[in-house]
Amino acid sequence: MPNKALLKEFQKGLPGALYFLWSDEAFFLDNALSKFIEVVLDASPVDFNYDVYYPSSSAQEVLNAAATLPFMARRRLVVLKDFHQFTSSSIKALTPYFREPAESACMVILSQKAPASSLDVDWKVYPLNINERDIPEWLRQTALKKGIRLTDDAIDHLIDYVGYEIGSLMMEIEKLSLLEKKTVSSKDLTDSISMMREYTTFDLVDSLVSGQSARAFRILKALFSGRSDPPAIIGTLNWHYKQFYSLWVNKGKRPAKMREKTYRTLVKYVPSFKEENFCRIFQNLHEADLGVKSSGRPELVLEVLLIKLLQQDAWN
Repeated sequence: MPNKALLKEFQKGLPGALYFLWSDEAFFLDNALSKFIEVVLDASPVDFNYDVYYPSSSAQEVLNAAATLPFMARRRLVVLKDFHQFTSSSIKALTPYFREPAESACMVILSQKAPASSLDVDWKVYPLNINERDIPEWLRQTALKKGIRLTDDAIDHLIDYVGYEIGSLMMEIEKLSLLEKKTVSSKDLTDSISMMREYTTFDLVDSLVSGQSARAFRILKALFSGRSDPPAIIGTLNWHYKQFYSLWVNKGKRPAKMREKTYRTLVKYVPSFKEENFCRIFQNLHEADLGVKSSGRPELVLEVLLIKLLQQDAWN
């Protein structure tokens, strides 16, 4: 978990009554929540002392749960998920409680955004984001906790396949743990079932930037048939395009740590792109990311995304 202060808070038994955790990565929030359940409820009956509320919940439901006395436990655990999507009216109704929380409850707020500075609340705030440059080391340490030593080339290879999307990286680590190997190399990754894919999202980017529409949709279909998660596809697309943008900013000079294969594939397209092209690309990716999280048809959202990225006028 990328916050040493929160780790110390866990060690102290989470004595606070109100915690605000925020991160762009849902994995870190879910991981922290599991630790809150473990520490706050301990051996207490979870069914009677644990409540989770979402943006669709009413403020009164939250307040009623927080005011309910714990059952055979020292405290209740009340969780507000996706707080960044709570309405202003709900937040206004909850603010008095935030300022004077009940001692018989521990409330944890999970959000993808930092708390608004306009809220005059004395809560304990913990950001759980991680810098991209720190992800390789995080990946190494996370694998070690699973009993796996990743070689340097394995880490590079894994990021090349998955990108910097934390949830997807963690999923691959879980799969690698099934190999029952203490040391995993790039060859092991290639040979493992989880990595046996006809195409990767980098192949998809290659098709998109070169305007190969038929190949792009064929690769997308292959990724779906391989059970790739739509949010993970967008996350890795975003990462690869960020690498491409970095190469463009450097005027075709290979950035530090860019893999040779990535460089050789993308450098020839640098002259065809402009600043406004990248602005449009990242805007399209952002809209698609919101779309797959709210739409019941994420495959359709990705198909529309590909159409937008392939439009010829976007590159002129």
